Amino acid sequence: MPEPERALLCHVLETPGEAIPAAARDAARVFILDTLAVGIAGTAHEDQPGIIAAASRWGAAGAATVWGEGTRLPAAQAAFVNAFQAHALEFDAIHERAVVHAMTPTLAAALAEAERQGGVSGARLVSAVVFGLELACTIGAASRGPMRFFRPATAGMFGAYGAVARLRGFDLAKGAAGAGLLLGQIPGTMQAHHEGGMALAVQMGFAAGAGLRAADLAEAGARGPEGWLTGASGFLAMTEPEHDLAPGLAALGRTWQAQALSHKPFPSGRLTHPVIDGLQRLRAGETIDPASVREVRLHLPPLAMRLVGRPLRDDLTPNYARLCLPFVAATTLRFGTVGLADFTPARLTDAATLALAGKVRLMADDNPDPNAVVPQTIEIEHVTTARITVEHTLGSPANPLPRDAQIAKVAACLAAARRPRADVAALVAAVETLDTAPDLGALMRAASG
Repeated sequence: MPEPERALLCHVLETPGEAIPAAARDAARVFILDTLAVGIAGTAHEDQPGIIAAASRWGAAGAATVWGEGTRLPAAQAAFVNAFQAHALEFDAIHERAVVHAMTPTLAAALAEAERQGGVSGARLVSAVVFGLELACTIGAASRGPMRFFRPATAGMFGAYGAVARLRGFDLAKGAAGAGLLLGQIPGTMQAHHEGGMALAVQMGFAAGAGLRAADLAEAGARGPEGWLTGASGFLAMTEPEHDLAPGLAALGRTWQAQALSHKPFPSGRLTHPVIDGLQRLRAGETIDPASVREVRLHLPPLAMRLVGRPLRDDLTPNYARLCLPFVAATTLRFGTVGLADFTPARLTDAATLALAGKVRLMADDNPDPNAVVPQTIEIEHVTTARITVEHTLGSPANPLPRDAQIAKVAACLAAARRPRADVAALVAAVETLDTAPDLGALMRAASG
């Protein structure tokens, strides 16, 4: 087995759970809560009933729960649906350096596996999630080139697998066998992102299910390629040909990826968030009448130009609009923020918002980092010219989302579910006490509704 593969798997499978710092466990619980909340909100996505109907045809045994529904499906299918729901509204947490929504497939697979096993303590679940994040984010952060495949899902599937392999107690040989079996399941190119379609969330579902399928195959004696990560046709060569894994390997056990996750305060592409934040700061500092705005100039790094610099369209759909910076910027200027209600048909066809969006000009800056989220500079030309540069995105470790805002987001997500809920306290308490919970009963009752 190549040494990078060995080092990563040894870290994920053999490091004692007690070695995880308290701060990393705390961060993991914070984002477990966030991910469950956005997954429950995702039950309201218009395509969610069809996703459940399709997954139900892939097997009838009900081993695991669909969040926010109470429906039970086979573990891999439940993980698929839950990861879909968690990403469907573009509201799930992200690792900015890796550009990976790593918690989404990792938690979806870990909870499905824990339910299937039964008797898994909260502490074991948290440890499995932490180590799944270590695998996914270390691999994702190795990229040094522009995104060619949909990295949130392609690197994310390693998080799903790492968590499941950890929960099953795989040794190094079995862990390597399953990791190699992920290669044939690489879940998605960037085409769905270019088009702004719901298939992005489906690809996140594929990532979660891939982790369970690879583990099942390894347990049955199947073996994948040993050079699954660094081989001539391994994951990095095929999906991230410009990469440097060495810094991530050197950081194993010294820094923890759970502590590098970022909240998404707004249900839109992460690359839109610095603009929303900057516009909110400008509005707080001076009166800006949207009717007086002549032009909005956004100076953006290459990643933002590629991922959210899409043109305005006459036939905006919710999925497309969440990744359309002109629409998101105009919405912020008109209403002061961006929320779940801003992607309804009435808002997507609002004439004043669309006219303002037509005044938004996107300008590429000279940032040499193809994976940088910030800095982003916003200029508004109205009665005067207002300008601000956002260096740290709201919700990132350098500019964290306050606790009251985190809980407000959870409440908004539960209220927006297909079956609206107000039982925020039960979900918060179940997650906060995970490290001392003997089982996951309270958590799953709170998550299923």
